[in-house]
Amino acid sequence: MENQFQPDTLSEAEKLIIELERRARALQEGQEQEPLASLLTFYLSDEWFALPLEKVKVVTRLLDVTPVPGASPYVLGVINHKSAIYPLVNIHQLLKIEPQPPTRSSRFVIIQHDKYTLALLVDNMGEVRQVNTSNLDHSFRRSNGTSDYIQNELTIEERLLGLINLDAILSAISEGEIQLPGASRN
Repeated sequence: MENQFQPDTLSEAEKLIIELERRARALQEGQEQEPLASLLTFYLSDEWFALPLEKVKVVTRLLDVTPVPGASPYVLGVINHKSAIYPLVNIHQLLKIEPQPPTRSSRFVIIQHDKYTLALLVDNMGEVRQVNTSNLDHSFRRSNGTSDYIQNELTIEERLLGLINLDAILSAISEGEIQLPGASRN
């Protein structure tokens, strides 16, 4: 049954009902919708990046960073969040992006990938975005050396979004390229 109202005059509830009816018709016709993946977006300088939401343990305001003598330049130190110690990886340096001084908008993103837990310092948080999983299936290669740490690039609303490659970061850690003192294993 088609709605006879004009789209401009519909309430949010009516728009939601129409969308749900459209989805139900599509499912009945065997046109299943493509699965979606949730990405947590953030900014490093003015560049837009994302992590899979299921890898994010917590986002927290800035905490004290304890320097670790002799640590790799990719490690800013360690942080203590709720009695757990996490290495803080310098994602700016890995991606060859000029670091910004921390501001009130800066956050630590604590991530869990495989058996490792670590923190990243980001300049500003974005939002959670839903993208089709088929958009995440191909790899991206760039010639300036950052391609190892970017898994994919997506265009969303005419903006470029780089998906962080956690496997490459952890691989670099395990090969000793980046040494994470006190790396938390959960």
